[in-house]
Amino acid sequence: MRTLARRRPALGAQVRGAGDGEVAAVAELLSRAAFGPTVGRLIALPHASPHGDVLVADVGRASVGAVCTLSFGATGWIGALGVEPRRRGRGIGMGLTDAAIARLRDRGARTVLLFATDLGRPVYDRLGFVAEGAVTAWRGTAGVAEGALAVRPLREADRGRLAALDAAATGERRERFLDHLRPLDGLAAERDGELCGWSARSPYGAGVAVCATDAEAGAALLAAAARGPEPTTLVVPAANAAATRALADWGFRPTAAGERMRLGPAVDWHPERQFALFNLFWG
Repeated sequence: MRTLARRRPALGAQVRGAGDGEVAAVAELLSRAAFGPTVGRLIALPHASPHGDVLVADVGRASVGAVCTLSFGATGWIGALGVEPRRRGRGIGMGLTDAAIARLRDRGARTVLLFATDLGRPVYDRLGFVAEGAVTAWRGTAGVAEGALAVRPLREADRGRLAALDAAATGERRERFLDHLRPLDGLAAERDGELCGWSARSPYGAGVAVCATDAEAGAALLAAAARGPEPTTLVVPAANAAATRALADWGFRPTAAGERMRLGPAVDWHPERQFALFNLFWG
Protein backbone atom coordinates (compact mmCIF):
# COMPACT_ATOMS: atom_id res chain seq x y z
CA MET A 1 0.00 0.00 0.00
CA ARG A 2 1.33 3.46 -0.85
CA THR A 3 1.94 5.66 2.15
CA LEU A 4 -0.03 8.88 2.35
CA ALA A 5 -0.43 11.33 5.18
CA ARG A 6 -3.97 10.99 6.44
CA ARG A 7 -6.09 14.04 5.79
CA ARG A 8 -9.32 14.80 7.59
CA PRO A 9 -12.35 16.06 5.68
CA ALA A 10 -15.52 16.98 7.50
CA LEU A 11 -17.21 14.73 10.05
CA GLY A 12 -14.16 12.67 10.89
CA ALA A 13 -13.55 11.11 7.48
CA GLN A 14 -9.95 10.11 6.81
CA VAL A 15 -8.27 9.91 3.38
CA ARG A 16 -5.63 7.24 2.73
CA GLY A 17 -4.04 5.38 -0.13
CA ALA A 18 -5.88 2.26 -1.31
CA GLY A 19 -4.23 -1.09 -0.66
CA ASP A 20 -3.45 -3.54 -3.45
CA GLY A 21 -6.32 -5.79 -2.44
CA GLU A 22 -8.88 -2.98 -2.41
CA VAL A 23 -9.11 -2.09 -6.09
CA ALA A 24 -12.20 -4.20 -6.76
CA ALA A 25 -13.93 -2.76 -3.69
CA VAL A 26 -13.05 0.80 -4.75
CA ALA A 27 -14.39 0.13 -8.24
CA GLU A 28 -17.62 -1.18 -6.75
CA LEU A 29 -17.90 1.89 -4.49
CA LEU A 30 -17.38 4.22 -7.46
CA SER A 31 -19.87 2.25 -9.51
CA ARG A 32 -22.48 2.90 -6.81
CA ALA A 33 -21.46 6.57 -6.87
CA ALA A 34 -22.77 6.79 -10.48
CA PHE A 35 -19.66 5.87 -12.50
CA GLY A 36 -21.11 2.58 -13.71
CA PRO A 37 -19.63 -0.90 -14.12
CA THR A 38 -16.70 0.07 -16.40
CA VAL A 39 -14.99 2.33 -13.84
CA GLY A 40 -12.69 -0.51 -12.82
CA ARG A 41 -10.87 -0.22 -16.15
CA LEU A 42 -10.51 3.52 -15.66
CA ILE A 43 -8.80 3.27 -12.28
CA ALA A 44 -6.48 0.42 -13.28
CA LEU A 45 -3.75 2.74 -14.58
CA PRO A 46 -3.53 5.14 -11.60
CA HIS A 47 -3.44 2.13 -9.30
CA ALA A 48 -0.66 0.36 -11.22
CA SER A 49 1.40 3.40 -12.23
CA PRO A 50 4.16 4.82 -9.99
CA HIS A 51 2.80 8.21 -11.09
CA GLY A 52 -0.78 7.60 -9.95
CA ASP A 53 -2.82 7.19 -6.79
CA VAL A 54 -6.14 5.75 -5.71
CA LEU A 55 -7.28 7.49 -2.52
CA VAL A 56 -10.09 6.33 -0.25
CA ALA A 57 -12.14 8.24 2.34
CA ASP A 58 -13.16 6.25 5.42
CA VAL A 59 -15.71 7.05 8.11
CA GLY A 60 -15.09 4.62 10.90
CA ARG A 61 -14.56 1.23 9.26
CA ALA A 62 -16.60 2.10 6.15
CA SER A 63 -15.11 3.35 2.89
CA VAL A 64 -17.47 6.07 1.70
CA GLY A 65 -15.67 7.76 -1.20
CA ALA A 66 -12.67 7.57 -3.50
CA VAL A 67 -10.68 9.58 -6.00
CA CYS A 68 -7.80 8.92 -8.40
CA THR A 69 -4.87 11.03 -9.56
CA LEU A 70 -2.43 10.71 -12.44
CA SER A 71 0.69 12.87 -12.66
CA PHE A 72 2.36 13.99 -15.88
CA GLY A 73 4.94 16.09 -14.05
CA ALA A 74 4.11 19.76 -14.47
CA THR A 75 0.44 18.83 -14.90
CA GLY A 76 -1.72 16.32 -13.08
CA TRP A 77 -5.28 15.06 -13.31
CA ILE A 78 -7.99 14.29 -10.79
CA GLY A 79 -10.59 11.76 -11.92
CA ALA A 80 -13.18 9.24 -10.84
CA LEU A 81 -14.09 11.17 -7.70
CA GLY A 82 -17.20 9.72 -6.10
CA VAL A 83 -18.96 9.61 -2.74
CA GLU A 84 -21.62 7.18 -1.58
CA PRO A 85 -24.96 8.85 -2.39
CA ARG A 86 -26.19 8.77 1.23
CA ARG A 87 -22.93 10.40 2.42
CA ARG A 88 -23.00 13.36 0.07
CA GLY A 89 -23.24 16.94 1.30
CA ARG A 90 -20.97 16.30 4.31
CA GLY A 91 -17.66 17.64 3.00
CA ILE A 92 -16.23 14.27 1.98
CA GLY A 93 -15.92 15.26 -1.69
CA MET A 94 -14.12 18.44 -0.67
CA GLY A 95 -11.73 16.45 1.52
CA LEU A 96 -10.97 13.98 -1.28
CA THR A 97 -10.34 16.84 -3.69
CA ASP A 98 -8.00 18.57 -1.23
CA ALA A 99 -6.05 15.34 -0.73
CA ALA A 100 -5.81 14.74 -4.49
CA ILE A 101 -4.55 18.27 -5.11
CA ALA A 102 -1.94 17.88 -2.36
CA ARG A 103 -0.76 14.58 -3.81
CA LEU A 104 -0.36 16.03 -7.29
CA ARG A 105 1.46 19.09 -5.90
CA ASP A 106 3.81 16.72 -4.09
CA ARG A 107 4.51 15.07 -7.45
CA GLY A 108 5.40 18.42 -9.04
CA ALA A 109 2.16 19.56 -10.64
CA ARG A 110 1.88 23.31 -11.17
CA THR A 111 -1.51 22.88 -12.85
CA VAL A 112 -4.21 20.46 -11.69
CA LEU A 113 -6.86 19.50 -14.23
CA LEU A 114 -10.18 17.66 -14.11
CA PHE A 115 -13.52 17.23 -15.83
CA ALA A 116 -16.41 18.39 -13.64
CA THR A 117 -19.95 17.07 -13.59
CA ASP A 118 -22.81 19.32 -12.54
CA LEU A 119 -22.75 17.51 -9.18
CA GLY A 120 -19.07 18.19 -8.51
CA ARG A 121 -18.80 21.65 -10.04
CA PRO A 122 -19.71 23.63 -6.87
CA VAL A 123 -16.85 21.96 -4.96
CA TYR A 124 -14.31 22.86 -7.62
CA ASP A 125 -15.62 26.41 -7.92
CA ARG A 126 -15.11 26.91 -4.17
CA LEU A 127 -11.54 25.61 -4.43
CA GLY A 128 -10.69 28.13 -7.14
CA PHE A 129 -10.77 25.95 -10.25
CA VAL A 130 -11.33 27.85 -13.51
CA ALA A 131 -13.64 26.56 -16.26
CA GLU A 132 -11.95 26.07 -19.63
CA GLY A 133 -14.69 24.67 -21.85
CA ALA A 134 -17.30 21.98 -22.16
CA VAL A 135 -16.80 18.45 -23.45
CA THR A 136 -19.58 16.25 -24.80
CA ALA A 137 -19.89 12.48 -25.15
CA TRP A 138 -21.48 11.54 -28.49
CA ARG A 139 -22.69 8.10 -29.54
CA GLY A 140 -23.32 6.80 -33.04
CA THR A 141 -21.75 5.33 -36.16
CA ALA A 142 -19.55 7.39 -38.47
CA GLY A 143 -20.22 8.09 -42.11
CA VAL A 144 -17.80 9.02 -44.86
CA ALA A 145 -15.39 11.91 -44.40
CA GLU A 146 -14.94 14.54 -47.05
CA GLY A 147 -11.55 14.64 -48.76
CA ALA A 148 -9.25 11.88 -49.91
CA LEU A 149 -6.80 11.59 -47.03
CA ALA A 150 -5.97 7.91 -46.47
CA VAL A 151 -5.30 6.29 -43.11
CA ARG A 152 -3.20 3.26 -42.20
CA PRO A 153 -2.56 1.21 -39.05
CA LEU A 154 -0.34 2.77 -36.39
CA ARG A 155 3.17 1.34 -36.15
CA GLU A 156 5.71 1.27 -33.33
CA ALA A 157 7.85 3.66 -35.38
CA ASP A 158 5.05 6.26 -35.01
CA ARG A 159 5.45 6.59 -31.24
CA GLY A 160 7.74 9.62 -31.26
CA ARG A 161 5.62 11.62 -33.68
CA LEU A 162 2.42 10.49 -31.93
CA ALA A 163 3.71 11.86 -28.61
CA ALA A 164 4.78 15.11 -30.29
CA LEU A 165 1.33 15.63 -31.83
CA ASP A 166 -0.27 14.84 -28.48
CA ALA A 167 1.94 17.36 -26.67
CA ALA A 168 1.18 20.05 -29.25
CA ALA A 169 -2.56 19.48 -28.75
CA THR A 170 -2.69 19.06 -24.96
CA GLY A 171 0.18 21.26 -23.80
CA GLU A 172 1.23 18.31 -21.61
CA ARG A 173 3.85 15.56 -21.74
CA ARG A 174 1.74 12.42 -21.44
CA GLU A 175 4.30 9.72 -22.27
CA ARG A 176 3.66 8.23 -18.81
CA PHE A 177 0.27 7.21 -20.19
CA LEU A 178 1.02 6.82 -23.90
CA ASP A 179 3.85 4.38 -23.20
CA HIS A 180 1.28 2.02 -21.65
CA LEU A 181 -0.44 1.60 -25.02
CA ARG A 182 1.25 -1.62 -26.10
CA PRO A 183 0.73 -2.71 -28.75
CA LEU A 184 -0.49 0.44 -30.45
CA ASP A 185 -4.08 -0.16 -31.51
CA GLY A 186 -5.17 2.57 -33.87
CA LEU A 187 -4.73 4.45 -37.10
CA ALA A 188 -2.41 7.06 -38.57
CA ALA A 189 -3.09 9.81 -41.11
CA GLU A 190 -0.23 11.00 -43.30
CA ARG A 191 0.26 13.96 -45.58
CA ASP A 192 3.37 14.20 -47.77
CA GLY A 193 4.90 11.33 -45.81
CA GLU A 194 4.49 13.04 -42.42
CA LEU A 195 2.17 11.90 -39.64
CA CYS A 196 -0.55 14.54 -39.29
CA GLY A 197 -2.94 12.68 -37.01
CA TRP A 198 -3.65 9.49 -35.13
CA SER A 199 -6.40 7.56 -33.42
CA ALA A 200 -5.71 5.09 -30.60
CA ARG A 201 -7.69 2.86 -28.29
CA SER A 202 -6.86 2.41 -24.63
CA PRO A 203 -7.64 -0.42 -22.22
CA TYR A 204 -8.23 2.26 -19.55
CA GLY A 205 -11.79 3.34 -20.23
CA ALA A 206 -13.90 2.74 -23.29
CA GLY A 207 -12.92 5.60 -25.56
CA VAL A 208 -10.95 6.01 -28.73
CA ALA A 209 -8.82 9.16 -28.87
CA VAL A 210 -8.25 11.14 -32.06
CA CYS A 211 -5.60 13.86 -32.39
CA ALA A 212 -4.88 15.70 -35.64
CA THR A 213 -3.25 18.85 -36.95
CA ASP A 214 -6.26 19.87 -39.07
CA ALA A 215 -9.93 19.19 -39.78
CA GLU A 216 -9.35 16.99 -42.84
CA ALA A 217 -7.07 14.59 -40.96
CA GLY A 218 -9.30 14.62 -37.89
CA ALA A 219 -12.47 13.83 -39.87
CA ALA A 220 -10.75 11.03 -41.79
CA LEU A 221 -9.60 9.42 -38.53
CA LEU A 222 -13.01 9.86 -36.87
CA ALA A 223 -14.71 8.22 -39.85
CA ALA A 224 -12.33 5.27 -39.84
CA ALA A 225 -12.27 4.81 -36.05
CA ALA A 226 -16.06 4.92 -35.56
CA ARG A 227 -17.25 3.23 -38.74
CA GLY A 228 -19.12 0.48 -36.90
CA PRO A 229 -20.85 -1.90 -37.10
CA GLU A 230 -21.58 -1.17 -33.42
CA PRO A 231 -22.13 2.42 -32.22
CA THR A 232 -19.09 4.18 -30.77
CA THR A 233 -18.87 6.74 -27.97
CA LEU A 234 -16.59 9.71 -28.67
CA VAL A 235 -15.82 12.45 -26.12
CA VAL A 236 -15.21 15.73 -27.94
CA PRO A 237 -14.30 19.24 -26.73
CA ALA A 238 -17.08 21.66 -27.63
CA ALA A 239 -14.40 24.02 -28.99
CA ASN A 240 -13.58 21.50 -31.74
CA ALA A 241 -16.21 22.74 -34.17
CA ALA A 242 -15.04 20.48 -37.01
CA ALA A 243 -15.45 17.31 -34.95
CA THR A 244 -18.80 18.40 -33.53
CA ARG A 245 -20.10 19.25 -37.00
CA ALA A 246 -18.98 15.91 -38.47
CA LEU A 247 -20.58 13.88 -35.67
CA ALA A 248 -23.84 15.81 -35.92
CA ASP A 249 -23.90 15.31 -39.70
CA TRP A 250 -23.41 11.55 -39.22
CA GLY A 251 -26.31 11.37 -36.81
CA PHE A 252 -24.40 11.00 -33.53
CA ARG A 253 -26.39 11.99 -30.45
CA PRO A 254 -25.02 13.63 -27.27
CA THR A 255 -25.28 11.40 -24.20
CA ALA A 256 -23.39 13.30 -21.47
CA ALA A 257 -21.35 16.43 -20.89
CA GLY A 258 -18.81 17.90 -18.49
CA GLU A 259 -16.62 20.96 -17.98
CA ARG A 260 -12.83 20.95 -18.18
CA MET A 261 -11.43 22.91 -15.21
CA ARG A 262 -7.96 23.83 -13.97
CA LEU A 263 -6.27 25.00 -10.80
CA GLY A 264 -3.05 26.82 -11.56
CA PRO A 265 -1.51 28.33 -14.70
CA ALA A 266 -3.13 27.63 -18.05
CA VAL A 267 -1.42 25.05 -20.22
CA ASP A 268 -1.04 25.46 -23.98
CA TRP A 269 -4.16 23.40 -24.75
CA HIS A 270 -5.51 23.32 -28.33
CA PRO A 271 -8.93 21.64 -28.24
CA GLU A 272 -9.33 22.14 -31.99
CA ARG A 273 -6.64 19.45 -32.40
CA GLN A 274 -8.33 16.98 -30.05
CA PHE A 275 -11.08 15.33 -32.10
CA ALA A 276 -11.82 12.78 -29.36
CA LEU A 277 -10.50 12.13 -25.84
CA PHE A 278 -9.46 8.84 -24.27
CA ASN A 279 -11.80 9.39 -21.32
CA LEU A 280 -13.18 11.92 -18.86
CA PHE A 281 -10.34 11.37 -16.40
CA TRP A 282 -7.12 12.53 -18.07
CA GLY A 283 -8.42 13.56 -21.48
